Amino acid sequence: MRALLALAACGLIPGIALGGENLLALYREALSGNAAFLAARASTEADRENENIARGQLFPNLSLSGNYGRNTTGRQFGNQPREQFNYDSFSYSANFRQPLYRKYSFANYAQSRAQGEVATARLNQAGNDLAVKLTSAYMDALFADDQLHFLEAQKASLQGQLNAARQGLIAGSGTRIDIDEAQARLDLVLAQEVELQNLRQNNRRVLGAFVNRELQNLAALDLNKLQMLPPAPAEINVWIADAETNNAEYQGQLGQIKVAEQEVEKGLAGHYPTLDLVASAGTSGNDSISNLSRTGDSKYDTTSYGLQLNIPLFAGWQVNATVRQARAKLEQARQQSEESRRNIGVQVHREYDNVVQGLAKIRALERAEASGKQIVLSAKKGVDAGVRSTLDVLQVEQQYFSVLKDLANARYGCLIASLKLKALAGVLTETDIESLNTRLKLAP
Repeated sequence: MRALLALAACGLIPGIALGGENLLALYREALSGNAAFLAARASTEADRENENIARGQLFPNLSLSGNYGRNTTGRQFGNQPREQFNYDSFSYSANFRQPLYRKYSFANYAQSRAQGEVATARLNQAGNDLAVKLTSAYMDALFADDQLHFLEAQKASLQGQLNAARQGLIAGSGTRIDIDEAQARLDLVLAQEVELQNLRQNNRRVLGAFVNRELQNLAALDLNKLQMLPPAPAEINVWIADAETNNAEYQGQLGQIKVAEQEVEKGLAGHYPTLDLVASAGTSGNDSISNLSRTGDSKYDTTSYGLQLNIPLFAGWQVNATVRQARAKLEQARQQSEESRRNIGVQVHREYDNVVQGLAKIRALERAEASGKQIVLSAKKGVDAGVRSTLDVLQVEQQYFSVLKDLANARYGCLIASLKLKALAGVLTETDIESLNTRLKLAP
């Protein structure tokens, strides 16, 4: 019973050492080693290069070309002696092209910039997901530890009750029913312990997967530092406005609209002319057999420059079809963006309510914990006075442990809901992880 009351006094669980793995250290380790996040970052870097690729199509294009060959040619006019020529042929040139007007390339460059915005939003979303999922896994692991410690305390109490019932039966003040009830409750707790051990191991594996290693001791919540605060700001409309401005998923959807708009412009480019500035300079020798003579090789130096205009006239209606297709996809992107905005609003409302209602539930369970502790004491005294039975004590202890479990779960749930709310609003930063980490029992 003293162990049970000590459990109530500390508010959570006994026997958890200070220090060990902590949330902030695992989060920072995951940022540099989590495979899913690193894949998202690599994908973002790849997509950002689209802008450089598209920009390159607007810059001048300079190239060198050339060829060389060894030739043997015979030539004969009428009855004249046959002439035999052995000669080298060659040509080389420098070529320059500067696009002046290409609607497709301009639209492609604007589209690549929009794709960069989408990539950045996707990386931000991956960062938010990592923070929320890792923290959720950490809290799940702590809750599994809590349940095992609750069960250990309950098992110790039941074993004490069983021993007391046996002694009471020997002394003539107890009954066989008291022994059977205590034994049945103890057997049930032992069965639950096996299940919880499996749950604890699985939760540790899930958390360890974020950093690709096994984890042992985790720093638990320090209830002396735990301050459960309501959402700030308190207005739900402010959170929704922040989400519509900063939410990574929604910003990515808006970026997809820009990408689709430029796809329409690329389609329309099929109707527009292109204009390039071109120039070349080169040298060639013996490039025509009619110029061969006994006097030696012929060489030509050529320089040219000018404008090259291409005007599309007809392409089998494929340009029109391409434009219609692009406009349909633009409408699809707009509707998907609107759906995303509405869904995010629903999610913000849900997590906001989870925080507010979670705080109310925590306060109610804290009152239930205090009253439950008093009921256990009263039941124990009733047994000593002969007005309560062992079964009465077992029942009130079961209710008390259930309250402790619900209270721990409510605290973890409220912390996660607060983190999710900030992630949805696009205001979640590492500082929030640091703040949560300070509420753990860290080693000095």
